[in-house]
Amino acid sequence: DRYELISRLGRGGMGEVWAARDRELRREVALKLLDLDGIAQTDLPRRFEREAVAAAQIVHPNVAALYDRGVHEDVLFLVMEKVDGQTLTARLQAESPFPLTRALAIASGVCAALEAAHRARVIHYDIKPHNVVLTGDGLVKVIDFGIAGFVQAAFTVARSSQLAPAGTPEFGAPEQFLTERGDERSDLYALGGMLFAMLAGRPPFTGHNSIAVVRRKLDEEAPPLDAFRPGLPPEVTALVAELLERDPDRRPQSAQRVQQRLQALLVSCAAAEALTATMPPTPPTRLMDDVTRRAPRPPSPESWNRASTDETPFTADALLPRRFTNDLGIEFARIAEDIRPSHEAAPSDLARDLARRG
Repeated sequence: DRYELISRLGRGGMGEVWAARDRELRREVALKLLDLDGIAQTDLPRRFEREAVAAAQIVHPNVAALYDRGVHEDVLFLVMEKVDGQTLTARLQAESPFPLTRALAIASGVCAALEAAHRARVIHYDIKPHNVVLTGDGLVKVIDFGIAGFVQAAFTVARSSQLAPAGTPEFGAPEQFLTERGDERSDLYALGGMLFAMLAGRPPFTGHNSIAVVRRKLDEEAPPLDAFRPGLPPEVTALVAELLERDPDRRPQSAQRVQQRLQALLVSCAAAEALTATMPPTPPTRLMDDVTRRAPRPPSPESWNRASTDETPFTADALLPRRFTNDLGIEFARIAEDIRPSHEAAPSDLARDLARRG
């Protein structure tokens, strides 16, 4: 008799969610219900219990709070904070892709929620646009810990290995669909997929069914973000690429590190936008007549080692710039044999190479 159901907000694999009213405390809440009668999946009650324990560990403004749990006539229920707003899925359907600073700000809010969850030894395992709500006052809220896991069995609940693999194919990390089930870095992969979707207008992997999407994730590298959204700062595309690495060891290793990078990107992008807004419009230019146009100067013999190449000699052993310009103003991209980016080298290779270079 304490909770009055008002209207159903949604239905999914873990039951139904209703808008409700707590008559005792006189506040609006959200009720998640799971009817045990006739349940075919034996995992669901255990997942429901895990969700309650997981959500109860996290107190953070970017995470929907858990207020209560119980059983009523074979119906399990969770009482949660009712978040008024629009899911990121709905916002993407209305306006996609997002401006860069907005996408970074939303990703930063989700990352803050992941920081809090991981500190509480909880892994969300289902970060996706549908589980992110944007409130009217601009706050980002992460909801639905329905398939959450725990770091090193921090609580006496069903282990992930005892439950069927779970996740959303378009955003879940590849390892979630294998026997390992993943860890905190799986949430960071999903964050990368969500940032990709906000900036490119589509998730990194698509397919005609869920199995095809998972298969591609297991077999292929994620496509580069700038193939779908050219012109983004290289630091943004690099961060997304690192988050979407198939091998968890090659991803950033903590939500805290990712948050630091997101915050730095937000500051630099906001400053660039402010500078662009204050710059006067560029006056129109008139092309010179072919007769009066000056002929280009021939390149000098030493032009390859000029300051335009960052004073780096063009030798096989040099650390070469990726791009350079000659005296004619022509831009080249250098490709040197046996040269790899440092993040592709194993630690022993990198240490040996740095030692050889002094």
